[in-house]
Amino acid sequence: MSPSISVLMTVFNGGHHLVSSVDSILSQTFRDFEFLIVDDASTDGSVHVLENFAARDSRVRLILNTENKGQTACLNQGLREAKGKWIARQDADDISLPGRLSSLWEVVEATPDLVLVGSNGWIIDEHGKAKGLIHVPLLDAGIRWSMPFRNPFIHTAVLFRPGSMLYDEHFKICQDWEFWSRLAERGRLANLSSRLVAYRYCEKSLSHASSERTSSESREIVNRIWKHRYGSDPEKPALLEEFRNGLKPQTRGSFWDFYESLRLRSSLGDTSQAAAVHHMQVAGAVASVTRTACCFEIISAFRESPKWTLCTLCERFFNRGF
Repeated sequence: MSPSISVLMTVFNGGHHLVSSVDSILSQTFRDFEFLIVDDASTDGSVHVLENFAARDSRVRLILNTENKGQTACLNQGLREAKGKWIARQDADDISLPGRLSSLWEVVEATPDLVLVGSNGWIIDEHGKAKGLIHVPLLDAGIRWSMPFRNPFIHTAVLFRPGSMLYDEHFKICQDWEFWSRLAERGRLANLSSRLVAYRYCEKSLSHASSERTSSESREIVNRIWKHRYGSDPEKPALLEEFRNGLKPQTRGSFWDFYESLRLRSSLGDTSQAAAVHHMQVAGAVASVTRTACCFEIISAFRESPKWTLCTLCERFFNRGF
């Protein structure tokens, strides 16, 4: 009998975070899953660690590559082999909280037209200490509105219905964002407000170590989404890229004028919570430079979505760990 969920992880030299990441999946309160792990020819002992897990838990299924293919190719290997009706992603250095799969499963069971659901998350450092919060747009309209601006999902938090879709192997770093943009054409999208994952921020990660490639792929994805939505090349691409990388105080006004002009053209529905998320992201980007601009962004977020902003601020200042 096929499992309800296939949890898909790719590994290349998983290091000392691998054990805690795998344990976080095997300790889920939801039990009806297979854990499909594709090792991409690791040389650091990761295979031995994974084989030990597989010997102890029959839900672990290993695919061991003898030559390195890259993460996107490994993801497609996993999708082709997955037996579950839904796919959950898990990175080899991130942590899933115990109720992650059960929370996501309850939502997809209750929402037949949903094709992709994720959640909010924590940011942790190399030592597993909580360092910050990741906010995402929650509703379908806000997620779709956010798609041309930046990736509106934490990839290691998602549960999705793949159908026959595969990742585009042209993309080596931003493959998830591109994949979500195509998956969005098949049904509804959602994010849960619960923080169900801890995303480990590492300076040596692929996306941070290859910033030029990340920027190039991001621009290409934005171009695709923009043309699909507006039928033309992106307007003010430099502002869009700066927003993704961290808006500067002196360009805030130009960006928000541009942003609001697009909202007037949008027919997606209520995007207020997503706009509040974006204001809070800019607040974080400018906080170290000018407190005045940071406060202005927080006030703007409150005007967009008072309840969400208040809850987020309370969580930011009073909740110190996951």
